[in-house]
Amino acid sequence: MIHFFIGTKAQFIKIAPIMVEMNNRGLSYRYIDSGQHADLTQSLRKTFSIREPDISLSRSAGSIVSITEALKWYLGCRLKSITDHIWLEKDVFPDGGICIIHGDTLSTLLGMDMAINAGLSVAHVEAGLRSFNIFNPFPEELIRIRCMKKSDILFAPSDEAMSNLRQMRLADKAIRIEGNTVVDALRLAAGRPISINIPEKPFALATCHRLETIASKDRFAKVVALLNRMSKDMTVLFVIHQPTLKYLERFGLLASLNRNIEKVSMLDYDEFSSLERAASVILTDGGSIQEECFYLNKPCLILRKTTERSDGLGRNAVLWNFDNSVAESFLNKHSVAPSADLDDLPHPSVEIVDTLIRLKYIQPS
Repeated sequence: MIHFFIGTKAQFIKIAPIMVEMNNRGLSYRYIDSGQHADLTQSLRKTFSIREPDISLSRSAGSIVSITEALKWYLGCRLKSITDHIWLEKDVFPDGGICIIHGDTLSTLLGMDMAINAGLSVAHVEAGLRSFNIFNPFPEELIRIRCMKKSDILFAPSDEAMSNLRQMRLADKAIRIEGNTVVDALRLAAGRPISINIPEKPFALATCHRLETIASKDRFAKVVALLNRMSKDMTVLFVIHQPTLKYLERFGLLASLNRNIEKVSMLDYDEFSSLERAASVILTDGGSIQEECFYLNKPCLILRKTTERSDGLGRNAVLWNFDNSVAESFLNKHSVAPSADLDDLPHPSVEIVDTLIRLKYIQPS
């Protein structure tokens, strides 16, 4: 049996195409929702036509947004999985098999540890990404290292990821996949009807949600100043996550946003990806959005000091590193190129399902 263990918005977006591929082939699987982003994954299930989870590990219908909440949730789930093996093997992972985890979040770590505790194999999607700095991002880099070392199968989305796995002496369990599954998510969302209005004039699309930035008043103030600078040239649509809003208010930065910055609440994925395709430029600290910009060929300023992803660097993407001269050069020189034809891009979800069949983790009917 295939068990998909996911809990964050980004994880769902990147794993949903694999579940869609399974659905299209009539293949059975189980879906475990860790509950880390419970309200966001609920709306995403409608976007990708994914059924409700077989089990959810959180009793709350809302997302976990604070560090305290996250630690309490993680430790509670982990303790229950250690002390209640009947629940773990009967309710969470019945029928054994393999657990599919993704990325570098607490849900990734929780899913892997629970699956191993239940005697399952583990496959890590998007393996091999490294920043080579355990403190940036923290704790994501440590989670990546642990999950790559403990997993049985590592799906590497790039040559760089494969190279990193070789350096870690993990090449024997690595499988090179052509591209990141986010390209399949973009393809699935492209044809869906949307209810939002797309600006007719050129606009910038911005997001900022990583704790290492928004929880630092100095760094976050620099982001706000950058958005204000960008808004002198064109309208900025600033999509604001719940934690982002909390820190904007805590640091008194919300009122300092220019009037040409339009504050936008969280959007469904098909709506957000439509804005991505229409935007002239994108400013973000989101790794998945960096990857989407690479596939869409969109100018992207990465609002981080380091990135574990090479997607687009030196082509359409620039790493800001909180350096005003870098930002100014990017804003003055970026050029809008035609979006890529998604039909011509890789289909990594198909490759992953084919691999699981080849390795006999899936028995075609």
